[in-house]
Amino acid sequence: MKDIEAIEETSISPERLLMKRGITWIEGPGYFGKEIGFLAQETTVALLSENQTVHWIDGAHRFDPSTFFEPLRYRKCGLEEGLRRLYIGRGFTLHQLHALILRVHQETLLTKASLVVVDGLLAMFLDEQIRRYEGRAILRHCLHSLQKLSKHCAVIIIDGHVKSRLHQQLKHTVKIHADRHLHGYWQTARKRVLFLRNTNKSETTLRVLPIMRNQSQLRLGSFTSTCQVVQHPLLSIDVLPTQME
Repeated sequence: MKDIEAIEETSISPERLLMKRGITWIEGPGYFGKEIGFLAQETTVALLSENQTVHWIDGAHRFDPSTFFEPLRYRKCGLEEGLRRLYIGRGFTLHQLHALILRVHQETLLTKASLVVVDGLLAMFLDEQIRRYEGRAILRHCLHSLQKLSKHCAVIIIDGHVKSRLHQQLKHTVKIHADRHLHGYWQTARKRVLFLRNTNKSETTLRVLPIMRNQSQLRLGSFTSTCQVVQHPLLSIDVLPTQME
């Protein structure tokens, strides 16, 4: 899991952006948003440590449960106890992914889940063997199902930057269904500062900085907690003058 310090300039807290009901679409660098996925991971850990349930659908074939060990220990949450409340689904084909997304709506009614994460949703839709009409129809069906789901729990969709014209077209479909769109990008090629902007509300900007591992979970705990973020001595808060168009 990425070590970060979050510097916040926003009237809407990170916790509210990621945990509130509705669909939050997180778009950032890396393979289908791999380098932005830590936001969903930290939100998941925060909820697991509060005895809540999370469903994680892995559409990019990269879920690693070991990345949750250290942050769960920091929050004094037993690994077995915490991971028992984390339900993982992995689709190896587009149709399997489709079935997982349709099924998770009913599953969350049973588990009372607070969050559903769909990582790399669009990855399989770019398969050349998938006919475009079929792919778009399946995507719309998936998003309609996630919209219904988001009425009783939060939904996070993780995606990367545009890879092709088809990818851009699929993104437009996601945008129509998303309640919030967080766009992340590195300030420089050295990847030391990550900016995250809420494109639906121009006043929301987060600046994420790499820090030492022995302090990371402490600062991440502050990042995901509205009540601690101002009081925590290790979390510096900065006001960014950036104004989006």
